[in-house]
Amino acid sequence: MDQKTQVDAPQEQFLEAKLRKAFDEVSYSFEKILGEVRGDSNLVLAKQAVNQLQISLNQFENLLKEGGFTVGSCDSIKYLYQEIEHPLSELRRYFMKEPSEILTDKAGVVYVNALKASFRRLMDIADEMDEGRSSIAKSAL
Repeated sequence: MDQKTQVDAPQEQFLEAKLRKAFDEVSYSFEKILGEVRGDSNLVLAKQAVNQLQISLNQFENLLKEGGFTVGSCDSIKYLYQEIEHPLSELRRYFMKEPSEILTDKAGVVYVNALKASFRRLMDIADEMDEGRSSIAKSAL
């Protein structure tokens, strides 16, 4: 058996796992968050949605670790995590009725849109990584 066809089980599982799957709930979460900021939705759902965004980030990070990577091993991912941290934290505080930089619903929309853009870029990176890993897995066969 040559090196190309010799792929150990954990590595094979990582190559088959989809990083993008970590973000399956993100669109729904943003829908609920924007609904609350605009006054169309339930505060409880918005709080859960903010928590779901954090869960999605944690799942993505865990999937990276399974493949031997960290958030810090890729500059663009590290930058996006840093970019996401502040608005996510402020939205969490806003929905918990704690002091926040978000003073109005309009300001909340700005935070949500900035956060959404960063998540989109992170999801694009996950897609690119999935495509790259998929081609590696196929070449190993």
